[in-house]
Amino acid sequence: MFIRETTTKNRITKKEYKKHVLVESYRTEIGPRQRVVMQLGTLTLPKSEWKKLASALEGRIAGQITLFEDENEIAEATEKAMIHFSFTQKKTQAKEERLEKGNFVSVDLDSIATAESRSLGPELVAHTMWERLELNELLNACGFTPTQQALAEAIVIGRLVAPSSDLASWQWLRERTALVELLPVNLSEIGKNAVYEIADQLLANKKELERGLRAKEKMLFPRQNQVYLYDLTNTYFEGGAQNNELAKRGKSKEKRSDCPLVTLALVVDDAGFPIFSQIYGGNQSEPETLEDILTCLQTDSPLELWDNRPMIVMDRGIATKDNLALIKELDYPYIVVERRAVEKDYLDEFQDARESFERISPGKSGEQSRSTDETISESVFVKKLSIEKGSRILCLSEGREKKEDAMDSLKETRFLDDLNRLKTSVEKGNIQLVEKVGERVGRLKERYSTIARYYEIHLEVDEKEEKVKDLTFEKKTTRKDRSVLTGCYVIETSDEALSAEEVWRLYTTLTKIEAAFRSLKTDLGVRPVYHQLANRTRGHLFISVLAYHLLISIEHQLREQGDSRNWSTIKDQLSTHQRTTVIVTDESDHIHHIRISGTTEKSHREIYKLLHVKDPLKRKHEIVGKRL
Repeated sequence: MFIRETTTKNRITKKEYKKHVLVESYRTEIGPRQRVVMQLGTLTLPKSEWKKLASALEGRIAGQITLFEDENEIAEATEKAMIHFSFTQKKTQAKEERLEKGNFVSVDLDSIATAESRSLGPELVAHTMWERLELNELLNACGFTPTQQALAEAIVIGRLVAPSSDLASWQWLRERTALVELLPVNLSEIGKNAVYEIADQLLANKKELERGLRAKEKMLFPRQNQVYLYDLTNTYFEGGAQNNELAKRGKSKEKRSDCPLVTLALVVDDAGFPIFSQIYGGNQSEPETLEDILTCLQTDSPLELWDNRPMIVMDRGIATKDNLALIKELDYPYIVVERRAVEKDYLDEFQDARESFERISPGKSGEQSRSTDETISESVFVKKLSIEKGSRILCLSEGREKKEDAMDSLKETRFLDDLNRLKTSVEKGNIQLVEKVGERVGRLKERYSTIARYYEIHLEVDEKEEKVKDLTFEKKTTRKDRSVLTGCYVIETSDEALSAEEVWRLYTTLTKIEAAFRSLKTDLGVRPVYHQLANRTRGHLFISVLAYHLLISIEHQLREQGDSRNWSTIKDQLSTHQRTTVIVTDESDHIHHIRISGTTEKSHREIYKLLHVKDPLKRKHEIVGKRL
């Protein structure tokens, strides 16, 4: 064997290219001939070394390694050529197999059409995580039949992929998704009542499912799990919901106080995984729920809590004096911001916080203020003080200070504008009666309660004390104290060993539960609630909680591999991966239906690789009839 060099020229650019091939001579009946054994590309070896390379390659093809490969340059060139040769052989073999096994028919190109295109990408990811969490095994242990297991998976994944009402989920299952093809049971004929019934059955097994998911998630994604974050949110009903005992009027966190509300309480760990959920009426007082939640947690998982009690982290909405006493009585470690304004007790310390407190710089230690990987953009100043059986951390947040300053400034401007308008009306005589002016002042104090407390308002009345001649107001000296305390808060903890920064960082994990509520409302269709019965409302919310288990597991697995995409981004990117039926007519007028999954794109493959997702669906081919 020997190496031959050939030269080719580009017709347009006139540029010449050289390539090299390994050539073999052999004898035939009509004389000696030559054939190309291997393409070598463009060699960088000097021509004097080609003979050695040819001998080394000849040996490799025969299954031997020659002495020429003792030279590094020859060895590297030989290895590179053999890799390319192996790839070419495999490619040729695959082509031969494809030609041998291929099902070739002549078709009418004008007859090609597609039908029944269904979403596949997000469903593949959700289905894979459902299997990893072994939810079917959990459902089986709860007495679910295979059909009920498949329907439960369809409804929960439907809430994750296409959040909507139960009725809309049923229509989505029938008309828009390829999920039914991933399930072991045919759900094509399932009626809409079955959707409501499976929600009832899931709710009936809520305790077992939450306990099982908690254990499985801890095994799949090991973590210390020593911090429990607790908070509540509410959402609103569409319709009057007059027969729904959960539908109550209250203060809406979504500014929908015009509608009846329902409250969802949630406990998550510091990684955002749900531990426990509970549903209350819309007028439920947040602080009153803590004792019930702790009791339910102890009943549901007594060994876990008694052996190693988690640290309870709560915001000021729940941390009343009575609740703090309850946590201490039950011997839970805790980190809280009290409901009362404790920072007022430390006015002197906060006045020189920037000079005397420890500074936590923006982005220090990779700190993230939200589960969405948004790094802290402002400094925080902290100072630890010892108290009886614990510590207090004085905190000044520049970010919070700017936010509160902006809010206060806006409210104060509006308050003073309204006061000046009232003063002008009094001076013009448009409103003068003491009773009427007093009512207007009272309304302003009620509307701007956080600002009005810092102002003295005086009414100058006539001798008969019936009419107001003038209205004056002045700022109290305590307004300066408020300015000092803007952006300040006090964290209390039972742990005396943790540093100020460690306590503050644990407190900021509350953003995990805020992110959970945000996902439930925006990604998982919690709002609005259409159900008019209490039990169906509970079922609707619990399905969203189950879907959140899938969501947080998917996002956490991505985070472990350095990918910060959230579920909404994943869903958008995978929405273009679909399953479709290709329809074509052959030369014999037979109509072929070929059901196939779309070819994955680069963004699809990246996500599937990170989440270890594979498409189990095979190509399906059938002849459905003959063209007339």
